[in-house]
Amino acid sequence: MSIRLDLHVHTRYSHDSGTEAEGIRRACTERGLAGVAITDHNALAGGLSFAAELPELVIIPGEEVRSSEGEIIGLFLEEEIKREQTPEKTMDLIHEQGGVVVIPHPFDYVKLQRLSARRLYELRSRIDAIEGLNGKPRYWGANNRAVIFARELKLPMTAGSDAHTAGHIGLVYTEMGSFDNASEFLGRLVEASLGGSRYSPWASQLDRWKARLRK
Repeated sequence: MSIRLDLHVHTRYSHDSGTEAEGIRRACTERGLAGVAITDHNALAGGLSFAAELPELVIIPGEEVRSSEGEIIGLFLEEEIKREQTPEKTMDLIHEQGGVVVIPHPFDYVKLQRLSARRLYELRSRIDAIEGLNGKPRYWGANNRAVIFARELKLPMTAGSDAHTAGHIGLVYTEMGSFDNASEFLGRLVEASLGGSRYSPWASQLDRWKARLRK
């Protein structure tokens, strides 16, 4: 059975988002999603909490970890990964708990917190997937370059909205076969398709500033 998932979503556990469980539920219903991966900034609590609050949805607990060189997403996590460790250490800690390493928005050159192409190539044996479609790249060619890079390295790709508000959840999605665990997820990801459309990164930035002011 094929399902649609948004594999990059932020919630109130991120410093720049206010999304609650009901917002996730509503977005999934309206956009035909089976669920989401919750990837809060340097925090796993959101993924674990919402997985319990939303049992009717597929909720993948994850974390967008700020390593010493750039952001790395860990999916299927059980323990939070500390920030500012080397990329190698961060990826190894994700794998040690059976998680999946995904590199988000690798070629959005406006973002400061990203690993360089040279480092990604050096780390390729530790990477499980590349985010080939991000919902709000600031650099126009970022997604195309990510797809080319993933194909060069023969790595599967994910798609995620990078939503910081409930209204953006599901605008970008990964369509793939259903799975029961991280290993099956990776197997299904090989034949996944990426869909949806981008939205304004500047509107998203405004929403993030508003969320910060409310905290």
